[in-house]
Amino acid sequence: MLMMLAWAPGCSSELDPTEPDGAYYLFRDALLAGDGEGVWKYSDQATHVYFQDRYEHLVEMDETIEQFLPLTDHRIARQQSGAVLLDEVKDGKGLFLKLFQSQKFAEDEAIRIGTDIDELEVNKDSTAARISTRAKQVYLLDRDKKSEQWHIMLMESETSKSIENSLGWLGHNESALQQTVEDLVAEQREKREAIIAELMKPKAD
Repeated sequence: MLMMLAWAPGCSSELDPTEPDGAYYLFRDALLAGDGEGVWKYSDQATHVYFQDRYEHLVEMDETIEQFLPLTDHRIARQQSGAVLLDEVKDGKGLFLKLFQSQKFAEDEAIRIGTDIDELEVNKDSTAARISTRAKQVYLLDRDKKSEQWHIMLMESETSKSIENSLGWLGHNESALQQTVEDLVAEQREKREAIIAELMKPKAD
């Protein structure tokens, strides 16, 4: 059950992350300023887990390349798979910051107005909230019980589509790499079987 709250904008210095509107505007301002650290800070734990999982997939691909592909192919395979990103990032947050588009929109008044809150709804227990902007974008938020701060649920909001699209290459490359490895393993098996078959041939007297 959601209850709609009346909302009036305040000064940025008054923004409080323990209030859903304050958390949203802190997130929004970081996004418009191209501040990846701020966007990460005001995103929820599920978003952090999502990018950590993507990072671990890169690690798995890198290990697969090292284990199964010839050394001469490692460099190009790491570039094509995206595993080369591991040279620059060390965790899910690092991957997010690397991929985050840091273009600044803070001075674009039209965008700023469009991202202002139009409607704010909070559930009865004050554990979840829904924000609709003037541009009709919808953001879902949840509240951390320990810190009592609100966070944007990026992977549950409309932003999830753009995030998943931007990382679609990872799943495709992972499948392509797995197929390459399976082909190499099958090729090596055929070679071994051919050698064994040759050795087992009866020798002529």
